[in-house]
Amino acid sequence: MSLMSQKKIQEKLRVLGKKHTWRILTHIQKGSKYITQISIETNIPYTTVQHRVRELERAGLVRIVNQVDQETGRAIKLVRVSNFRINLTPVDIVRMVEKTNEPVA
Repeated sequence: MSLMSQKKIQEKLRVLGKKHTWRILTHIQKGSKYITQISIETNIPYTTVQHRVRELERAGLVRIVNQVDQETGRAIKLVRVSNFRINLTPVDIVRMVEKTNEPVA
């Protein structure tokens, strides 16, 4: 496993372990939504959704698509789930720990 793929896996796991991430992913799996919709429909604070969506995008777990709202003419950002898979074995974890020289308890 390359250092780059190791960092990508760690980033995905980090954001997936944060509060509200799974609820957001589940909600947009049903269809693309904009951040305000996600916030209202999930009852998660807007700033939390906004922050989490940015983290998800950086990790490659969602895509943000710029569109124009037909009713208001305002620019909106639709959030869509990316098709992703995380393959991680115990051996991969050992290799990642060894590469970072972290002591194993």
